[in-house]
Amino acid sequence: MAEIAGNRKQMKRTSVAVFVKNLTSGGAEKQAVLLAKALSQDYDVHFIVYNAAKVHQKYLDLINEVPEIQLFLNRGGYIHRFRALCSYMRQCGIGLVFSYLTAANLYACLAGRLTGAKVVCGLRNAELPVLKRAVDRFLTNHMAALTVANCFSGKRNFVRQGFCERKIHVIPNCFDGIEPYKEKEEQKQTNIITVGRFVEQKDYLTAIRSVARAYQTCRDIRFCIIGFGKLEQQIRLWVKEEGIEDITEMLINPDDIPDYLDRADIYLSTSLFEGTSNSIMEAMNANLPVIATDVGDNRYLVKDGVNGFMAEKKDVAALADHIRTLAQDRNQRLRFGENSKNLLREKYSMDTFRDRYIEIIKELS
Repeated sequence: MAEIAGNRKQMKRTSVAVFVKNLTSGGAEKQAVLLAKALSQDYDVHFIVYNAAKVHQKYLDLINEVPEIQLFLNRGGYIHRFRALCSYMRQCGIGLVFSYLTAANLYACLAGRLTGAKVVCGLRNAELPVLKRAVDRFLTNHMAALTVANCFSGKRNFVRQGFCERKIHVIPNCFDGIEPYKEKEEQKQTNIITVGRFVEQKDYLTAIRSVARAYQTCRDIRFCIIGFGKLEQQIRLWVKEEGIEDITEMLINPDDIPDYLDRADIYLSTSLFEGTSNSIMEAMNANLPVIATDVGDNRYLVKDGVNGFMAEKKDVAALADHIRTLAQDRNQRLRFGENSKNLLREKYSMDTFRDRYIEIIKELS
């Protein structure tokens, strides 16, 4: 049965829901939590998890930091959960739903039709598989009040594929808790780090080959791979095949990722496609220079020659050259790292994020 947590209070101007299918560890889920926290200052906010069987405690902890957020964890079979969702929306007078990812977009639009709530769908990447793209295109064009894309590259791509341009607003991901700049301590080795799910999108083979190539002439580097997913064993095999087992540490979804970022010197991202990369923003908050492939909105986060370097995807030679350049020049690493922090603070703060969503609420109210 459904579970409701949190303290009830009188509704403010608009009752808003943030809706996800699951609350497992992922960028979209984290941004959904941050949106709920940002809007709770001004609106009656409900955070709805459609499948309470898949919930990550760290995100529940973030939600519980704000007692004003009403948390609804939906349990039971598919039909029961959908009925409970509609009942909850009616009971709480929810007039506007922000949903995240394709399945949640679909459930939210169907529930919105039955309850009279407006729905703002969420596109959380620059590309989508064919079936998901077809579903999201239909929802955007025919059922949603608006759709929010988290990157400019995604909007351009989806418009080319038949999405209604005027119904897509771009609001980049935000970063909560931006720390003051702190200069990195000098270390004997230069520590390179990459963080992300172990999936094809992240192209770990290119990352491993780039580090291995840089290591041929730059022997004081070390490599840390953090993540989880289906390619774990394959990644371990690639590390062995490229001959960098002795300099590589592989960690499976540790709780203290910020500590590892703080101890690192260079962040490496070799994704084949991205939206607005949460992992790169986390690296920027850790005062790191970033080496990244020129995909998605990475060029908005990484200014080439300012806070890092860009390369074409799968370009092992260029990525290795950038690793060597930064590994051999601590002053440049420090300068780029400080620039990363300044860019994050100027463009991706919670205040900017909140203001952009409030504009949508006012537009639809």
